[in-house]
Amino acid sequence: MHKPLFNKLTFLLKLIILVVCTPILLSCSAQKNHVFYQSTFNFSAIKEYSFYVSDSPFYNSQSLSHDQRNRVEIAIEKALLKKNLVYTEPANAEMIVTYHLTKGSRTDYQAYNKVVRFCAACLKANTWQKHNNQWQVYNEGLIIDFVDPVKKRSVWRSISPLKFKPKDSGAERNQKIINAVDDMITQYLK
Repeated sequence: MHKPLFNKLTFLLKLIILVVCTPILLSCSAQKNHVFYQSTFNFSAIKEYSFYVSDSPFYNSQSLSHDQRNRVEIAIEKALLKKNLVYTEPANAEMIVTYHLTKGSRTDYQAYNKVVRFCAACLKANTWQKHNNQWQVYNEGLIIDFVDPVKKRSVWRSISPLKFKPKDSGAERNQKIINAVDDMITQYLK
């Protein structure tokens, strides 16, 4: 085979491989945030939110250090402030914000779901859910729930992988939490 023809065929083959493989690689590396919400809840009326207090069943549903809790809560507060939501005492809150760091423990995840009364089947019954069949709980992921303080039930959930690496420093882990929270909260219905 002539060298110029061989070079052209090699280039063409590489180009085909690149065109075929790029979408696959991008879909594998893309961070997927899933958002599920109750379509009948009036999210636009929400102006104030709170977190559950430290002696609540939510607080006891997962074993997180105070440092971990502070990192997540500060990231959530900053992201919600961008949405013009302000923090208030739980008794005055129109929405309670909860979160869960998944660690691979199914029991931990189930205990958290029980506390926030999350019902995937209930949310999937909403009309908005018919087009979305993807539901995945990531190992080392972050879940944020918005809980209706009257019904004490999750009405909005987002989940995102954190992709922690063993070599990540505390600052790197914190930045991954901030990025995940920002990505999830930007999808909040307002």
